[in-house]
Amino acid sequence: MSVFGSNELDTSSGAATEIEEAASKPRGWIRKIVPWMLGIGVLTYLFTQVPLADAWEATRSADIALLLTASSAAVACWFWLESGAFSYLFTRFHVPFTWKEARSLRGSTYVLTPINWNLGTAAIILYLRRSKGISALEATSTMLFYGTIDGLVMASLTFVGLAMMPASPALEQFQRLAAGAAVAQLGFMTILMADAPAWGWLEKIRSISLLRSYRAAGWREVFTLVGIRTLYFSIFALYFWAGARAFHVELPLAVSTATLAVILMAQAIPITPAGLGTLQAAMLYFWRPYGAEAGVLAFALAFPVCVTVSRMLLGLVYLRDIRKRLSQTS
Repeated sequence: MSVFGSNELDTSSGAATEIEEAASKPRGWIRKIVPWMLGIGVLTYLFTQVPLADAWEATRSADIALLLTASSAAVACWFWLESGAFSYLFTRFHVPFTWKEARSLRGSTYVLTPINWNLGTAAIILYLRRSKGISALEATSTMLFYGTIDGLVMASLTFVGLAMMPASPALEQFQRLAAGAAVAQLGFMTILMADAPAWGWLEKIRSISLLRSYRAAGWREVFTLVGIRTLYFSIFALYFWAGARAFHVELPLAVSTATLAVILMAQAIPITPAGLGTLQAAMLYFWRPYGAEAGVLAFALAFPVCVTVSRMLLGLVYLRDIRKRLSQTS
């Protein structure tokens, strides 16, 4: 029998918990600060290559009207396409989901994504669970399927963009990589959606709950979503092409399309807040041959600001509606 009484055990356990919580607080702050330090560090390095004064001068001489017009038009198009895709996706895989409700949901997540891109996806999954009774696992499965469609489309657009550029051994190698990535994504979906071959190990993979949406999907859903997302990402390519011109960077549409996937991935990498530094580094690396480096960097800095502000203003319009919907289901 223990020599400690139950109260003493409770006290010591509570003290241990307090110590653990106190010890975890510094680690929590470190986890929050490190991404900002990395992002600022990358930007600092970029400013050693391109002086901040030069980037500021490029901003002053930019066609701000063109930039704001392109940003507003692009954000509006992305919003309509994304909300339409969500309405179609959730209706086909789960329960009826109107386009109006999808607009409210997507608009409200625009307020969260500047903080952390993954927060937007998490908010969608949480909303589906609270308002529609869709489990987090089912919603995650659907978003995973949606992400595979994105991967297929971006790899395909990269291949098309490279094919539009003058041939060279280096580009041909990247073209093969893009084609391989597209084929891999398509093959992954095909194997999961099909019933054959019915090998035991493959059937076990197909039966994984997280992959349930692939089993429920048909080619009609695949083609519809591929069409929507192709249009969505094509608008990104057009926006980069027009936005770069606002800063006197003659970016070819083929290059904008070919580098689209890498630049968006650089922005989505969760090592810095909202791609701070990594996005600008990717744009400067790929686009510097097509204009002054100061102009490229200035656009790389202005692009996320314009898009984020436009999205947040749009999102604020829908916050009241999404709160009302959530309160009705509470």
